Amino acid sequence: MTAQDSARDVTREVDRLAERLVSSLTDAIAVPSVNPKYPGQEYGKVVGAEGDVSALLADLYTEAGADVTKVTVEKGRDNACGVITGAGGGRSLLLNGHVDVVPAGRLDKWRGDPFRAVVTDDTVIGRGATDMKGGLVAAAYAAVALRRAGVRLAGDLVLQAVVGEEVGDHEAGTTAVLEAGFGADAAIVCEPSGQAGTLPASVPVTPGLLWFSISMEGKTAHSGLRGMTVHPTLEGDALGVNTVDKFWIVYQALRSLEDEWARHYRHPLFPPGYFNLLPGVLQANPSGIYVPFFLADELTVEYCVYHHPDRTNEEVIAEIEGRVADACKSDPWLREHPPVFEWKLLWAPYSLPDDAPLGAVVAGAHAAAADGRPPLSTGFMGVCDLTWMDRKGLAGLVYGPGVGYTAHAENEYVEIAQLVQAAKTYALAAIEWCGLAEPADGR
Repeated sequence: MTAQDSARDVTREVDRLAERLVSSLTDAIAVPSVNPKYPGQEYGKVVGAEGDVSALLADLYTEAGADVTKVTVEKGRDNACGVITGAGGGRSLLLNGHVDVVPAGRLDKWRGDPFRAVVTDDTVIGRGATDMKGGLVAAAYAAVALRRAGVRLAGDLVLQAVVGEEVGDHEAGTTAVLEAGFGADAAIVCEPSGQAGTLPASVPVTPGLLWFSISMEGKTAHSGLRGMTVHPTLEGDALGVNTVDKFWIVYQALRSLEDEWARHYRHPLFPPGYFNLLPGVLQANPSGIYVPFFLADELTVEYCVYHHPDRTNEEVIAEIEGRVADACKSDPWLREHPPVFEWKLLWAPYSLPDDAPLGAVVAGAHAAAADGRPPLSTGFMGVCDLTWMDRKGLAGLVYGPGVGYTAHAENEYVEIAQLVQAAKTYALAAIEWCGLAEPADGR
């Protein structure tokens, strides 16, 4: 069987499997595999569902002819690893995805139960449809289609369903399975890379992600004294200090830095202004009191930062802390009571070299499955486990079904056409990357 024959047969098998693919995705969505370490979750009530989704994927890996191993760092949080051993002489390819999802959010905003998928003529709606059970199931069905088409690869095809990605818990997920020996010569992370009405894009680059908090100290006083405390020509700081007012100095400094990033830090695969500093959570109050009849003497703000892939986390951290320190020099109170930083998540950026052969293989596979149309190339909207693979010396890219802007949102959905396209692309990429086994008779 030639490579052309194999490609034709496997794409036909994916088309035949399309209804089953959608059905398996609805089964996966029905398991509420919210990451048990996600802020606001009760670990004991949530843990275990990730392992249930991994078991579902493990069954599909077995159907595809894989030897399946469970890798478990924490009880109930099983990673499923399947290896379809090649005949020898080819390169190995890894298809990776995470089983955990974020909480459903406001239930009144969903069309129905977020963990009971709604299937329309062209979409599957439900928590995890895009991020990223759609990609996981598409990768599994790519492997099933290869087996049903009678395709034997020369190199190994490795399948991973891992836990922990949504909170950067790679030690229990991707890093754990790589350290257990389930690596490859290259990786495709099956995260969502499409938008509405498009096919998945090829994504060779991700930004850096930082999560930090700033805590500020003030001095409480009766609300009737605000006028005397806010004007330095009167009593000023001696009588009271409202942290909300002092945060405005910090906010303006970081907002100005954000504007500088938009002007000076551009990347051809990201839209202008993408790199940003988001003050996403703010809590300020008088100590232990939640009425506005006192000056607030406590304030904590949580920031999420996306930064340019060519910059290091350390460089950006130093810039942020330096900009805040400079702003505080102009305020007598903040000079003596500087804001306190806590850095909570440091997710390094990732870039695949332009000349890496995997990029051309995935682009060719996509085009072969899409009537010759090449994929778009873009930067990733968020971050993913490529960062932790890179630390283990494994290079890869993102390519997967899903409408990226619906990830983490209510009524998250994936387009069925993207599911089918992704499954075909994964299978064709495996044929090209891993190579075909030589026929027994040498022909």
